[in-house]
Amino acid sequence: PATQTSAAQGQLGFEASTPREWVAQIRAESKASRVAEAREAREVEAAESHSQLADGSGPVPAAGFFSSLRYLGQLDLTYLVCDGDGELVLVDQHSAHERVELERLRGQRGSADVAVQRLLFPQTIDATAAEIELVGRVGDALALVGYEVEAFGAATLAIKAVPAGVRHTDPTQLLRRLLAEWATEGAPSDEERVERLLAEIACHSVVRAGDRLSPGEAEALLKKLDGTEHASVGPHGRPVLLRLPLAEIARRFGR
Repeated sequence: PATQTSAAQGQLGFEASTPREWVAQIRAESKASRVAEAREAREVEAAESHSQLADGSGPVPAAGFFSSLRYLGQLDLTYLVCDGDGELVLVDQHSAHERVELERLRGQRGSADVAVQRLLFPQTIDATAAEIELVGRVGDALALVGYEVEAFGAATLAIKAVPAGVRHTDPTQLLRRLLAEWATEGAPSDEERVERLLAEIACHSVVRAGDRLSPGEAEALLKKLDGTEHASVGPHGRPVLLRLPLAEIARRFGR
């Protein structure tokens, strides 16, 4: 019987010689199996998140996502470092502010709330016949976003007002560049022109990489992101945030 029992134990994969040892071995193997399953689940989760992180993407933020983040600080005066629910979140401060400002400009477009800076003396710029003809057609659309411009002779445009708040470029030169592009690139619709102009105004009106933000300013920016559409992507198509799950961090540390 002892020999038969020993043979049965061998067939079942048990190396223990007594029932108590069998129970201990079963428990140990069961625990090892659970640990292996948990590790495999973490690896699958990390692999899935890694495929999303490879191109800077991640799950679409849920409503209230940015407001729920705990702000930790700035990285390289460019990224807002945040603690999320089981993840580390980096937010590109320029792309984020661009998105917020673009939504604000869209909301003000064509209303009395459009911030306009009237020029004491009109600024004149040289213009081609095509650019002057273009202004004659899209002048009303330009006025919706704060520009007041009209022909001044056969080869000159007079700019009487520009959008307020443009900090990082001359709004007159911005308009000049866009008019030159529009006159040569074909015939985008007025709506496309206005959207392009709004995106450019937003880009040159907001914080940039290298700007220092106080904790209050950073937290206010995060909260404003929750009130925008497409908050995870900036106006120029660049990602606003990078989400790094703790499972991915653990995987990289070999845990």
